[in-house]
Amino acid sequence: MISNEIHNHSKRKDKPFVAIDCGALSKELAGSELFGHEKGAFTGALNQKIGSFELANGGTIFLDEVGNLSYDIQISLLRVVQERKMRRVGGTKDIDLDVRIIVASNEPLWSAEKKGKFREDLYHRFNEFSIEVPPLRERKDDILLFAQHFLMLTNKELDKNVKGFTPETEKALKSYPWHGNLRELKNVVKRATLLTDNNFIEVHSLPFEISHFNKLQFDHSTEENTKQELMETSTLAPTEEEPTTPLSLGENNFKKAVYNAEFKIIMDAMAKVNFNKSEAARLLNIDRKTLYNKLKQYTDNL
Repeated sequence: MISNEIHNHSKRKDKPFVAIDCGALSKELAGSELFGHEKGAFTGALNQKIGSFELANGGTIFLDEVGNLSYDIQISLLRVVQERKMRRVGGTKDIDLDVRIIVASNEPLWSAEKKGKFREDLYHRFNEFSIEVPPLRERKDDILLFAQHFLMLTNKELDKNVKGFTPETEKALKSYPWHGNLRELKNVVKRATLLTDNNFIEVHSLPFEISHFNKLQFDHSTEENTKQELMETSTLAPTEEEPTTPLSLGENNFKKAVYNAEFKIIMDAMAKVNFNKSEAARLLNIDRKTLYNKLKQYTDNL
């Protein structure tokens, strides 16, 4: 969205704007997608193809997640940046380019460069001017502004007339960390609008991990108090006058103990990764669907 605004406020605004998700490009076809190819350049190249750079000529090309490009493609990209020329895959003729190049990466490119994942010379070419965009969770005051904007767009798209959000829903939206940033917020607002029959979106129309986020957060102070109590209990040794007796747990109590222990492990993992469910599932060595079901099981019993 930011790169699009840069384009729209420039002298190139009447020329093409082309956005490419480099993370979605396969290693084999990345060169063809970016630079095009000639007929017969490789197996399956039945026709000539115009690449994204050529399509964006005169305008702007936006390369999202540029750090995912392979080293070979980075070499080709370096020539484009330095010489403002490109050659289609399998071609013999250089094509002059006049294009503004904007790139973005979730991982800082200087960090990827230090790890040997990104060419140093290409990094310095791209680092001519940089803008750091803080994540949505660090811009709490913007959340409701964007939510209202996405609601307006969704009303138009779905032919609805939802006016806004209840105070409880607004609170839930502002509390959630939004790891998916604007794209996640837009999808959530669209889903909630679809499920709403009233004038205002109520909290139960939100996904459960958002509507129950505050309840799902792990209370570390409670955890420490519980640990201390368990330690004190475990240090109490039996006296000769008070012989030990086997601990008797009924089936329901046992299930509850297992359930609580499992939930504690899950919430420990969630807290470590700032409630990013994908990262928590990876940490717990379970798939995301299993984690989702476990969380839903807990919230249904709240």
